[in-house]
Amino acid sequence: MIRHLRSILFVSFFCGCFLSSRGQMVDFCGEAVPLERDFVSNRLMDVIKWHLRHQNFLPLLKAKSEQYFPLIVPLLKQYNIPEDFKYLPVVESGFTNATSPVGAQGVWQLMPGTAAELGLQVSNGYDERNHLLKSTQAACVLIRKLYAQLQSWTLVAAAYNAGGGNISRNVKKQGSRDYYQLMLNNETAQYIYKIIAVKQLFESPELYLGGFGYNVFSKSSSNGSVFAASPQLENDREFKSIRITVGKNVRQTPVMVYNAKLQNSASFTDGQLVSIELLDDLQAEGVYISKNTSISGRGWVVSNRIYVDLGFGNTLVLCDNEGKKGVPLKQLKEGGAVMLVGKSS
Repeated sequence: MIRHLRSILFVSFFCGCFLSSRGQMVDFCGEAVPLERDFVSNRLMDVIKWHLRHQNFLPLLKAKSEQYFPLIVPLLKQYNIPEDFKYLPVVESGFTNATSPVGAQGVWQLMPGTAAELGLQVSNGYDERNHLLKSTQAACVLIRKLYAQLQSWTLVAAAYNAGGGNISRNVKKQGSRDYYQLMLNNETAQYIYKIIAVKQLFESPELYLGGFGYNVFSKSSSNGSVFAASPQLENDREFKSIRITVGKNVRQTPVMVYNAKLQNSASFTDGQLVSIELLDDLQAEGVYISKNTSISGRGWVVSNRIYVDLGFGNTLVLCDNEGKKGVPLKQLKEGGAVMLVGKSS
């Protein structure tokens, strides 16, 4: 069981956690975002900055997503579609049954003709585009058709916005299958960046949200951050570092999983220390700590989960007993089994 869990954690760690002290791999459906290209990293950060400037709606959007994702993810898995596609309806509709100016409707924003072709009933009296499960199944069928045509999940997501024919024509005309190089209409050119921005803010909020320990925007130094200095933005008081960098050969970094026990903290408040007792010998960043030793780090509440800065250059991450980064506030107050996941030194 432990070996199986470690295998799962090994894979999930490479997909979303800190893979190197020099940088973080950012991906969509396992397809790496080429952040080493300045225009890509700058455009992504522009979109993330927009969300941060309008971040009052993020907790509500996150809460709605946590209600809808458990219904959507199993259907994506049933159709063998990567889980990252759960972020499409977040970007498309914010999980509302809004009607767009061109007539798209429902959480997946399906056009009437497309919905009818996918087997949904669309009439004045009853519109199945507003039925979550039926519209999700229809969207899955459409996504699979697009993948059979394009063979790239990133291009499929772009085609969901622009249409498979439009993406195919641009690929052929421009001689490139690289979404990040294609010249597309402005909405589609921004579309993948919006999806990735939401994914980053939902899955790694500690990298971006103000008042948090790993918040690079409030640091005077980029050391230990996934960002590098951006001289052209030195006068931007709100954002002191802006460019994402990617460490080379990050997939070769071995990952270690350490069992630990979270000591209860019934009166925890934002910014206080969190105490963790090691159940394994730990070695990280050249430091050896024997089991049964207690270590502590400052903790911050983000969307009712606690993230902890353990002082190992972001290479050691506190996870709950299922391997998800951070721990629920309730678990912190009650204590219990947790895991520390990080690079081996």
